[in-house]
Amino acid sequence: MSRTEIWQDQKTPALAIVARGDQIKTIIPNNKYTVQSQSKPENYYTIHHYQENKWVCNCIHHQATKRNCIHILSVKFQQSLKETKDTVFEASIKCDKCNSADIVKNGKRKNKSGVINRYLCKECGYRFTDNDGFKKRRSNPEKIALALDLYFRGLSVRKVAEHFQQVYNLHISHMTVYRWIYNYSKLASKWMDKQNTPTGKTWHIDETMLKVDGEFRYLWNVLDSESRYLLATHVSKHRGIKDAQQPIKKAKKATSDRPKEVLTDGLRTYPKAIVKELGRRDVKGHWGFWNPHKRVQSIKAKESNNRIERFHGTEKERTKVMRGFDQEHGCANLMEGFRVHYNLVKNHQALGCTPSEATGKLGIDGFRWLNIIQNAKNKSFI
Repeated sequence: MSRTEIWQDQKTPALAIVARGDQIKTIIPNNKYTVQSQSKPENYYTIHHYQENKWVCNCIHHQATKRNCIHILSVKFQQSLKETKDTVFEASIKCDKCNSADIVKNGKRKNKSGVINRYLCKECGYRFTDNDGFKKRRSNPEKIALALDLYFRGLSVRKVAEHFQQVYNLHISHMTVYRWIYNYSKLASKWMDKQNTPTGKTWHIDETMLKVDGEFRYLWNVLDSESRYLLATHVSKHRGIKDAQQPIKKAKKATSDRPKEVLTDGLRTYPKAIVKELGRRDVKGHWGFWNPHKRVQSIKAKESNNRIERFHGTEKERTKVMRGFDQEHGCANLMEGFRVHYNLVKNHQALGCTPSEATGKLGIDGFRWLNIIQNAKNKSFI
C-alpha cells in the first residue's frame, strides 16, 4: 500500500485528535502549534500557519506530498470549533404560553448550563426562560449542537463524550450524547422537510446495504441531480414494491416539484413503485399512466446513476465508523440527521456550497447546527 493510500481517510483521525483534548498545544496563537504523534506519543510535530491557506507541518506525509496532513487538519478543526464557541447567536424569542413577541428581560437564573436569561411577557404576564430549543437539557445549546456537528463529521458518541470531558471538563455519558443526536436529528429533519425545497427535472434513486443489530438492511436514497439535495432516506428489511415506494413518498413531502425523469438501476421493483407515486395519466388522453422512470443501462451511458453512487461513498464514510446500528428505528433517525448535515451543513466538494444553497432556497450561516435547531424550535423560514 502506498503512502498516499494510507492517508486517504484523514478527516476521522484528525477529528479524533481534537476530541482527545490534550494532543494539540498552541505555541504562538494563529501561527505555531505542536501536535502529538499518534503512533509515537513521545514525538511532536510542529505546524506553522503563515497565511490564510498556507500551512506547513514537519511530518513525513506533508513533506512528501505538500498536502494537508491529519496534524494540520486537526489544528484547523480546533480553530473552527473555538470560533463557533465564541460566536454570539441570537434568535427571536416568543412567549411559551401565548406566543407573543412583546416581552422584556426579567432577570437571570443559574443552573448546570450556566447563566440564562429570564423574560416577562407583557401580554399575559407569564415568566419564562429562553430555552433556544434545548429545554430541559443538561448542557448549554452550543455544546449540544457541537455534539451533533462532531458526530456527523465522523466521531463516535464515545469520542464526542470524551471531547467534552477533555476540553470542557463536562462529564456526560455517551448515551446522553446519543439521546441529543437522536432527538435533534428528528427535530431538524422535520423542519427541513417543511421548507419545500425546489428541485430539478431529474431525480436519482438507489439503495445500498448497512448492518442493523447484526442483520443487513436496505438504505434507500432519493437525490436531486442538479443540486445534489438529498430528498429522502428510508431503511427497510426487504426490497419489494411497497419498500421502494416509501422513500419516494418521503421525497414528495420534502418538495412540491415533480421530476420529469427518475434514474435507477435494474431493480425490478422500481418501475411499478415510481409509476404508483410519480406517474400520471397520459397527456394525449390515452389509457394508462406516463412513467418518468428510466433504467440506467451502464455507468458509461449518457444518463447514469453515478451521482447517487458517488453519494453512497460519502454516506458510507459516516456509517462505517458506527460499526452497525442497534435498532432499525434508531438507525433511520440517525440517517435523517445525516441527511440534514449533508444538505444544510457540509459544503459539497463539487458545488463549493451546501446542496440547500445550490437550490437557492435556504442558506445557514455561522454555526450551522445550532442555527438549524434554533430555527426548527422557532419554526423560522416556513
